[in-house]
Amino acid sequence: MRLVRTALLLSLFLPINAVAQEQTDPEPPQTEEPIEQELAPLGPLREVEQDLRRTYYQFFKRTRNKQMHEQGWRELERFMDDPRVYELMIELFEDKPIEMRRKLLELFVEQASEDADVVLAWVAVFNEDEELRTWAAGRLTERVGEGEPSHRIQLVIESGLTSGDDDAAIASSSLVRRFNLLKAVPYLIQAQAQPQRQDVRRGAIAQIVVGTQQAFVANLTPVVANNAVGFQPTIGIVTDGVVLRVMDAVVWTYRTQINRDLVAMTSDAWGRSTAKFGYDQKQWFDWYNNEFKPTLADNNGG
Repeated sequence: MRLVRTALLLSLFLPINAVAQEQTDPEPPQTEEPIEQELAPLGPLREVEQDLRRTYYQFFKRTRNKQMHEQGWRELERFMDDPRVYELMIELFEDKPIEMRRKLLELFVEQASEDADVVLAWVAVFNEDEELRTWAAGRLTERVGEGEPSHRIQLVIESGLTSGDDDAAIASSSLVRRFNLLKAVPYLIQAQAQPQRQDVRRGAIAQIVVGTQQAFVANLTPVVANNAVGFQPTIGIVTDGVVLRVMDAVVWTYRTQINRDLVAMTSDAWGRSTAKFGYDQKQWFDWYNNEFKPTLADNNGG
């Protein structure tokens, strides 16, 4: 959730400084008074977080009473104007039933702000629960509508595609297709097949032998006793055939869902099927740079 926290703090930086500037002004203009009433300074973050935790423990953690829960949702509404605690709100409810987590996300939908939409995007991409990811993606799609998602939402999607996590990459790919983000095609090309760096193995890790073996007497060891002499044979083995040895193996993951999203979206935009490129990244990038981008430029008037 670090990206969400960073993005939200950056979005709050200017408004908070503006309020601070007004407070330090020895003679604020009279025309600024209504604005000061609307943009009340936010309290210290630590105090707000403590207040949020108390509300959670009182109305959700220690009780299953539905009436208490309903009152708790009303109490949580007063925290929705402070994006600094959005991450904490998600963390507090991460172990709760999915119905409660959906109810929490509805507060973000009702907030109808860019900060709240970024949280929806983050849940739709990085949450561990597939059902909740799908639900959040649907609500985010409704929020964005027919337009293009904001730059901050696109950063979340980009983070999912480049994270190396299969679930996050597939969820991001689905959002790219929903929003028809053709600018994200290079990320889809990269994400459809990825080496798993943690599974790299060095040296000879396996071998397969196809051949025939012939036994022969390689050596004789004399064995001497009273009035007797004998020999102990040493048997050797000769192998004739082929040896296949596996060296320095790297596991690749082929994400079929991302490939389907990539092929479907680019085929619609280009007017011809791109399925022939398969998972070959070189062919994809050659086509993207030499054919697809010029076509888009022509369609957009240069």
